[in-house]
Amino acid sequence: MSALPLTFAEFYPRYLREHSRRGTRVLHFIGTSLFLLCLVMLCISGNWQWLVAGIVAAYGLAWVGHFFVEHNRPATFQHP
Repeated sequence: MSALPLTFAEFYPRYLREHSRRGTRVLHFIGTSLFLLCLVMLCISGNWQWLVAGIVAAYGLAWVGHFFVEHNRPATFQHP
């Protein structure tokens, strides 16, 4: 992958190519939902472990989607 896209018109086709399989998008959705749930639990409980759990869930499921469903590398590794 080359330099970061400069416009939405350059970014969006690349995004669609890297998330072309439904399973990848489902895992991203579940990971993001779990992160938001963990964020709510952090606010309710004040326990910072919920933040760690949310980050692990979100990134973990996204990476599983990319490595095992989409068979590509997450953008996290290319443009952190």
